Amino acid sequence: MIDFLIIGGGVIGTALARELSHCKGRTVLLEKGRSLSGVQSTHNSALVHPPAMMPPDKGKLKSVLGKKGSFLHQQLARHFDVPVFHNGAIVTARTEEELQKLHRLKQQSEAEGIDTITLCSREELLEREPNLHPDVKGGLFMPEAMSADTSVLTERLAANARLNGAEIYTNTEVTALKKSAFGFEAETKEGRVFQSRFVINAAGAASGFIAGMIEDKVPFEPVSRRGEYLVLSRQAAGFINHIIYPPPTSLTKGVLIIPQPDGTIRLGPTDTQQKDFRSALPTKEGIDQIRHEVNMLAVELPYHFEERYYAGIRSSITDPDFYIRPSEAYPRLIHLAGLDSPGVTASPAVASYVLTEIIQNIEPVERKTEPNLFGY
Repeated sequence: MIDFLIIGGGVIGTALARELSHCKGRTVLLEKGRSLSGVQSTHNSALVHPPAMMPPDKGKLKSVLGKKGSFLHQQLARHFDVPVFHNGAIVTARTEEELQKLHRLKQQSEAEGIDTITLCSREELLEREPNLHPDVKGGLFMPEAMSADTSVLTERLAANARLNGAEIYTNTEVTALKKSAFGFEAETKEGRVFQSRFVINAAGAASGFIAGMIEDKVPFEPVSRRGEYLVLSRQAAGFINHIIYPPPTSLTKGVLIIPQPDGTIRLGPTDTQQKDFRSALPTKEGIDQIRHEVNMLAVELPYHFEERYYAGIRSSITDPDFYIRPSEAYPRLIHLAGLDSPGVTASPAVASYVLTEIIQNIEPVERKTEPNLFGY
């Protein structure tokens, strides 16, 4: 009998597997793809947002777990030898109105105890980043921001989970989920049946599909959204030396310039609703939008070093906040939905939250005496 069955092997599912593997009980993770983190976790910005970019008005859980996760990622990257680009971020302003917004963001952040932000003049920004758009009026420097190799991170989280006894299966697609006398039964495409006392639905963009297998009514409303990216090759390394944000809006963080640990630079993402939750492809309209918006952040971008385009699916729902709750009908079934941005940033904190705030409120969970915390 399995104690904790996790459906979905992205960065959140593997972070959960690691967290639960440090506790007594049998933990199993099922991933439908040939490899872990093949859908959402590695088809995004690979960005660990700084705390100030996750204010409470974006959603209470997003803010709390995002800020905690931003701190935890620094530890994980160090202990798991995850490649990172950690030069911090600059949030830019091109108008007086935008500059006032950044002043208010700094004041709000300081009221929340975030005292690491530096307000920079136009001259200071251009000294740091000579290729910024000359119309820039000022900006905020946030040292915590970094990009990380999320593929390596996911592999190391999974490796640590395995070292602590968790079982991880790829190429294992769940096609049916039902209540049983022992808890739950998950049946796979190959006909294998997994019986578990708890099920954690961490299927990302497919979380609504998994919930629909067992719930009379899915308790959240999925909305598939496509994020598109343009990637500049390693030959563009050094053109921009910080993560560059436009002024934040109430809806999205906008199109960014994101240097990566491997020397490439990602430009994006767009944010477009689509019907299909399984896959996404880049579009001409999306790539044109990226170029248009990035050209307002920097000048003379080396587009001749374009390497590829790609798109990823976001695990969005109609509610703007994360949905991390047990099922009303089946309390030991826990749904994780709407984990779009800042989902990667929040992932280690989400794992801790599921254990301490949900599972342990249902039954006591005993931690192992000496779990291997960072081996891989």
